[in-house]
Amino acid sequence: MTTQRVATLPATAAHPREFVADPGRQQVHPDSIPHLHSVTNLDFDVTENCNLGCLYCFKGEMYTKNMSLETMKKALEWLFEASGTATSVNCNFMGGEPTMRWKEIRQFLPWARRRGAARGKHVTFSMTSNLTLFTDEIRDAVDRYGFGLLMSIDGCPDVQDAQRPAKNGQKMSAIVEHWAKSLLRTRPASTARATIHPKYADRVFDSMRYFKEIGFREVSVSLSEYHAWDEAALQALQHGIAQTVDFCHQQHRAGDPFELTLFRYTIGKLIHPRATGRDAEIGFMPSPCGAGKGYMMVDYTGDIWPCHRFDGADAAAGAGGGFRMGNIFGGQFDHALQKGFIDFDHSKMHKDSCTRCPVNPICGGYCPAANLSDTGSIYTPHDVFCGWSQLMYAAAEELYRRIAADGEESLARLVASAKSASSDGQK
Repeated sequence: MTTQRVATLPATAAHPREFVADPGRQQVHPDSIPHLHSVTNLDFDVTENCNLGCLYCFKGEMYTKNMSLETMKKALEWLFEASGTATSVNCNFMGGEPTMRWKEIRQFLPWARRRGAARGKHVTFSMTSNLTLFTDEIRDAVDRYGFGLLMSIDGCPDVQDAQRPAKNGQKMSAIVEHWAKSLLRTRPASTARATIHPKYADRVFDSMRYFKEIGFREVSVSLSEYHAWDEAALQALQHGIAQTVDFCHQQHRAGDPFELTLFRYTIGKLIHPRATGRDAEIGFMPSPCGAGKGYMMVDYTGDIWPCHRFDGADAAAGAGGGFRMGNIFGGQFDHALQKGFIDFDHSKMHKDSCTRCPVNPICGGYCPAANLSDTGSIYTPHDVFCGWSQLMYAAAEELYRRIAADGEESLARLVASAKSASSDGQK
């Protein structure tokens, strides 16, 4: 994939320089609009700042810059143009912790809906939040505006406090639990987004049980710090996942399911078709997500990135801004770079071991930004991720086998749930 850039680059989070105090006062440059693929989902990187100091933050030591309200508005105008004939677009508020910019988001929401109506486009909203700065006002707004909300919660209180401590040292697990329970009352199907750190691999099952106790029906899990996983941590992880399979089976039998997103997705896309002789129905995923295609991110300067992880991944890999796609004010959108993402094909660009992996058809090559950070190539996942994928495939297969042995009705309930899973929850 090309990483050649124009000679002069605007400021980026990874390579800051002085810029006008309010870039939002500029106009969206017509040459910043992509023409190879429409964009309908945009991350608004409203702040690089965060009140937590998570052990595994992929943003790393970034700069505590904030997106102005005017830049937010101009980013939406860019999205309207970049979405082409699409009648619906989504604004996803990211950070840092986006609720640190709630004052600006609160003003943006009604304006965005009005502006969308004037442009003939329905504007939806989503947000990933650590919940620690939630208020009754934010709580009301996410329901009133129909936010998609991903709650970043890593597990039971001691794990949460160890992996996601406040920068001032305050323990935040009680606050997180309060707002999670509150949100689950009106959105019971919400998913927790849990990251497993190797230091706490032995607490995986404790955390899964805790999620169920506070009201979650489903948890999306992934690993962090691939380089830090040793044999002891991997064995602890395997034991915890085995306990989780037992728990999921028990809950399914009781008619009160608790599910891992990765189990549901793998069962629906791979395990059930293979078990029923319908291998031909398994579709191959050439790429893992819409990054750089229908999904992009705009940061506080107006810089355009393939997704919210790429500015940090670019810096971590020493790419020197090579994955910056353009700037909404400066023009010069890199169509060659976008074509590289459009042409991303896991069947052609992969490790030799991929062809022997049972998860290969639906892997898509994993998160390209995480790959860039971990291996220096957007096409090459870390070996620990591959081992994790195979572990979870085997665990999901064992869960499927046990539930199938309970009878047709039990299996039918599992398959119905699995078929509705649209993502593995890791990207």
